Amino acid sequence: MSHSSLSEKIKPTLAFVLAWTFLNVLMNIRYPAQQMHMLTLFKLSPEVLGIMMIPLAATWIGLPFHPALYLPLTALVIFLRLFRIGDILVPMYFFRPFNLFLDAQFVPDLIHLLYTTFSLKTFTFAVILALILLAGLSWGVWLSLKTIHNFLAFHRNRRVIMVLIAAGLMVLPYLPTGKSRIPDEFLAKGFFLRVVEEFNFILHVKAHRARQQAVIENATEVGGNIPSSLDKLQGADVFIVFVESYGHTIFADKRHFQKIEPVLDDIEKDLEDRGFLVCSTFFNSPTYGGTSWLAHGTLAGGVKLSSHMHYNLMITSKARTIARFFNEAGYRTISATPGTQWPWPQGAFFGYQKKYYAWNFDYKGPMYGWSTMPDQYVLDYIYRHEIRPRTQPLFIEFVLVTSHAPFHHQPPYLKDWSRIGEGQIYQEIEAVTFPIVWPDLSNASKGYVTAITYDLNVISDFIMRYIDNNALIIVLGDHQPNVQITGKNQPWSVPVHVISNTNKLLEPFRKRGYSPGLIPTQPPPHRGMETFLYDFLADFSTAEKLANDER
Repeated sequence: MSHSSLSEKIKPTLAFVLAWTFLNVLMNIRYPAQQMHMLTLFKLSPEVLGIMMIPLAATWIGLPFHPALYLPLTALVIFLRLFRIGDILVPMYFFRPFNLFLDAQFVPDLIHLLYTTFSLKTFTFAVILALILLAGLSWGVWLSLKTIHNFLAFHRNRRVIMVLIAAGLMVLPYLPTGKSRIPDEFLAKGFFLRVVEEFNFILHVKAHRARQQAVIENATEVGGNIPSSLDKLQGADVFIVFVESYGHTIFADKRHFQKIEPVLDDIEKDLEDRGFLVCSTFFNSPTYGGTSWLAHGTLAGGVKLSSHMHYNLMITSKARTIARFFNEAGYRTISATPGTQWPWPQGAFFGYQKKYYAWNFDYKGPMYGWSTMPDQYVLDYIYRHEIRPRTQPLFIEFVLVTSHAPFHHQPPYLKDWSRIGEGQIYQEIEAVTFPIVWPDLSNASKGYVTAITYDLNVISDFIMRYIDNNALIIVLGDHQPNVQITGKNQPWSVPVHVISNTNKLLEPFRKRGYSPGLIPTQPPPHRGMETFLYDFLADFSTAEKLANDER
């Protein structure tokens, strides 16, 4: 046999091996790469073995290579690759399983987060690079499939062997004996079953909706029978202050607590010196690491909202929210959400008389990553425009976002609030920065604690500086930070602090087991955030008042 003849036989075989290896590595690669051993890349992928059945079948019946067959197959491979990324990233960051139906709608939010986190130049470069990478991978998959098809078509004696190998390796993992080591040693963990789960969820999505709808309707019915006059507040202002990513980990993790404990001790002492009393507890949040609106909606509506589907069902329901109860009690109700950066008609559901979004704050300073403006500016602005000139009791919900991931670019704390103005001062002051590379937050502990410290100092200073009427201030987290910060197997809990300059307003919370001071002592499991609304209504309303209203 001549050298050229041997070469002609080796080349197709080598091309076939390279094509198979490319698809195999593409399917097996994980994110982040440092969590994976190199040998994992070269384990046989069940997905690739399954995909191989199509060119095997096509060549077996004599079909030529044709785009009508292989374009959809290329798209399927790319879809499986993207699905696998989601199936890895979502549990890593949000401590829950990935759900394609529910999570795909957050892609625009992810793009917006990246856009506001990086510079325009870096973001544009990343988008172009991602598109080039996607095109390159698509071309590589197409070429690999073509190579495999041609190899099997022109080397017919290989097809039988390929069928036997592929069939055997796909069956081995499911053998009941459990004695074979072949799957563990040579087969990568497949995810076809995860894809099947996704499609099964989609097929039964109506049933999922119906169950959650029943939960919402039941909660609404129960809430309608609870006293809701809020007369026991006696006209005291009520402020609910959400602190982004303020989670249980700040107390449970020694790295965080040893830094935050002296801060809390100082704040508690300063508050007490100014006549404010404090008690605290933990709530179990419906979300982890992100999707903060689920926590906001859960607290506002008294229903646990564990997915965006649940959230959408609630905002289209007849559920009464906490703002609507305060409206009926004669309060002026206000929401301050600087993180809302585009029109949000769904916000009408919550019933606030006045809503402040990012464009309503007249901010003239720089942005700080995802956070549109410093939380100190937000509090000062609402004081100047709503609290100081008020003519009736106020109910205000603040959604503070300076402590939003990735914690790498934060505003400085201004001790002199008179310098804040319209925010121009922030152009003159250097930001607080940390060497955190998004989306890797494994080294973000220092930046995270600094952000939480900033917000706690700002809130406490705001209270001591501006709260002179009888008031009840409830400060709580929306969810735990990213799993990279908390570690795995942590509770979904957030701290809750209740602060007031009127002892009677704190008494109901003490009766419910809230511990004195700013450091909660309740061990998990903790009560759900959805319990707050109806407990609050029951504690600050009288049944007699309800009966009189019904007459």
